[in-house]
Amino acid sequence: MNVFSMGAIGVDLGSENTVVALEDEGVVLREPTAVLTSAENESEIIALGKDAKRMMGRTDRETMLLEPVSYGAVAHSEFAAMCLLGMSEKALQRRRPFEKNRLCVTHPHGLTHVEKNALSSCVMLAGAKRALLVPSAIAAAVGKDIHIEKAVGNLIVSIGSEITEISVISMMGVVASRTMKTGSHAFDEAIIRYVRREKGLVIGAQTAENLKKDIGSCMPDGNNADTLTLRGRNVITGKPSTETVTSEDIAKALDEPVRMLVESIADALFNVPAELAGDLIDTGIHLTGAGSLLHGLPERIKKETQLKVHIGEHPENDAALGACRIASDERMIRALLNAGSAIEA
Repeated sequence: MNVFSMGAIGVDLGSENTVVALEDEGVVLREPTAVLTSAENESEIIALGKDAKRMMGRTDRETMLLEPVSYGAVAHSEFAAMCLLGMSEKALQRRRPFEKNRLCVTHPHGLTHVEKNALSSCVMLAGAKRALLVPSAIAAAVGKDIHIEKAVGNLIVSIGSEITEISVISMMGVVASRTMKTGSHAFDEAIIRYVRREKGLVIGAQTAENLKKDIGSCMPDGNNADTLTLRGRNVITGKPSTETVTSEDIAKALDEPVRMLVESIADALFNVPAELAGDLIDTGIHLTGAGSLLHGLPERIKKETQLKVHIGEHPENDAALGACRIASDERMIRALLNAGSAIEA
């Protein structure tokens, strides 16, 4: 995108990561939504994003790692604004990124009035003069090339790090929605508990996430089990120890949170408005969000719901891409505002 153009910026400001997409370029940045500050003076910012994560505990002074977005909602407007501004500057490679560009930021459906005000304050503090706030489900649907303007029901299941949203979209709006406080972090926590209980080993969140990515599955192949040697701390002795884990072990660990997720989707389907329920036989279920990358999850949902399941190559980018497309389309912006599905910040 030309630095002098009146371009568009789409930002998916998540609890775990912030994803930035630019008009004509797509997703250009994905970094942790984190701020590293001095423990003595919170206002002294040391680093943002991946630099903040990397420097934590490695500086010559006491520091605090702050995550200003919790369960999809802005918990600290000033620090969230720093993340929004800093990462947008990095993506555009220049200062004052919102001076000539329209910004669109995603948010979970059903935010309270206070939470919406916090997000609006975050956007204003970041210096955005032309900004739009759009529900994540709508942005993800646009990012997946779904025609949201039609009178046809589409079920969007967005699995983030801390929350999962199940939304039915039709005619530019969210017709029905359910939000659960569970996501990919729940998968990691289940692995940590299982390894401690069954293997007698204490592991950290990063190790659990790596296990999930490397050999995690909710539809394992019993004839071709992967095996890894795991390092951690022995529960009894407290000394460093190693244990062998298989993909079958991880599947057992993940069974409960995955089962709860699938049951919630099935329950949401039961409560879909009758006029739209028939549409879902044709349109199926659209998975989005980083949590949907769990191996075997689309197949598990399809088996349990008997509906087609659609997932893109990079579902973690859907919302940011959709937000960018919305920001670049004046006609869509007006339609979303008229439908009450977007807010000008």
